[in-house]
Amino acid sequence: MTADLFFLSVTWLGSLYVLGPAAFLVWLLARAGGYGAGHLPLLGLFATAITVHLLKLLFRRARPDSLGLLVEMPGDWSFPSAHSAQAASFFLTLALLASRTMSPPAAALCIIVCLAIVVTVGWSRVYLRVHYPSDVLAGFLLAVIVVTTMHFLFPPAEGHSG
Repeated sequence: MTADLFFLSVTWLGSLYVLGPAAFLVWLLARAGGYGAGHLPLLGLFATAITVHLLKLLFRRARPDSLGLLVEMPGDWSFPSAHSAQAASFFLTLALLASRTMSPPAAALCIIVCLAIVVTVGWSRVYLRVHYPSDVLAGFLLAVIVVTTMHFLFPPAEGHSG
């Protein structure tokens, strides 16, 4: 089924296996370009990952009971969704950086793409039946809190190496 393949693929955009190297690459490129906020995707991603896994241990919500899964059921707890939180953290930070560094039309396009990725990753977790919708929404909320905190604690300073 085409939708199955699509969501099996897009769900990886919330994985640390993909986002960790991507965040490191953003940092390297920002540093080379002299933009000082390139560290924010990396810091935000790892702060989100640590926080989400601590919350999983605190809440200990079981994953949905599902037969015939398309993916192997993850071995950790369900609440909140780590993939959703990590994707939201990374792509929301990219959207914020785009709004500060790109022309308005380019920034608008980047923001739309980033938000579409975040929503699609979240939906993939529900579609694949490894999370409840509330897990995904909690992951999004966590990411917004972390990204907001990171941007408050480490405001971007253009012209300095990140």
